[in-house]
Formats: sequence, C-alpha cells, structure tokens
Amino acid sequence: MHGYEIIHVSQIDGEFEGFDDEVLFLLMDGTCWVQDEYNYWYHYAYCPRVNILQGNGRLYIQVDGQNEIVPIRQIDGVIKSRVNGEFKGWEGDTSYELVNGQVWQQSHYKYEYKYAHRPEVLIYDPGGCQVMQVAGTSAKVRRVK
Repeated sequence: MHGYEIIHVSQIDGEFEGFDDEVLFLLMDGTCWVQDEYNYWYHYAYCPRVNILQGNGRLYIQVDGQNEIVPIRQIDGVIKSRVNGEFKGWEGDTSYELVNGQVWQQSHYKYEYKYAHRPEVLIYDPGGCQVMQVAGTSAKVRRVK
C-alpha cells in the first residue's frame, strides 16, 4: 500500500472474521492488538498472515493479500481461558465460570444466542471496560469471582 510501511509481519492465532468494533487480534508471536476505530469488514480466514503497517502517525493491521486496513493499538493483560461447560450466548446478565476459576458476568445488556461446548475465551480491556470474546461473539463483562 502506498504511504504505509510494513513494520511487523505475523499470523492471526486462530480464526479471523474481519473488522468490527474493538476486535481483538491475537497474533502467533504472542502480541495482542485491538481495533482502535469502528470499521466493519467481513473476511473469513484461518490463521492468515497479517502485516502491521505504520502510516500517518498510526498503526494499522492488514490481512496479507487484502486491501482493507484498520487502525490498531497494542494491548497487554489479555486473559485466555475456556468456559467451564456450555456457552449459550448472552441474555443480559449472563455469568460464565472459566476453567481458570474466574467468573465473569455481562455488565451491559446484549441478547445473542450461540451454542458452544467449552469454547476458548479471551477477555481484554480495549479502554474503559472489559470485553469477553467467545465463540465468534463478544459482550462487555465484569469479574465477579
């Protein structure tokens, strides 16, 4: 891309389902990046190679071979675990116990049904609240145990 410099190359650790709002990008090199500006773009790929670009004083992520980019910033402190049992989506005040012993509960209303057994969970703070990403969906949460 013209005007951008590739400063880092890695791969998404797992499924990539495009851009949305505050999406977490966990890379195979162990770094974590969060989408810094709303932009919806759907593209599915499993463990795609990604480029971290620098331009106009910002960092961006680009899936190799695609033209879409989105601003990102690096974050630390991501919790990676699994739901201890069944995940049935979000019902407004849903709580889930994780295999690491932590219990997290929705902090904002959202309803979405999605079923998965012992799915992987990522919990991160994109700025001002914590988000739990699980089975291709996410909700704002707070730790209760």
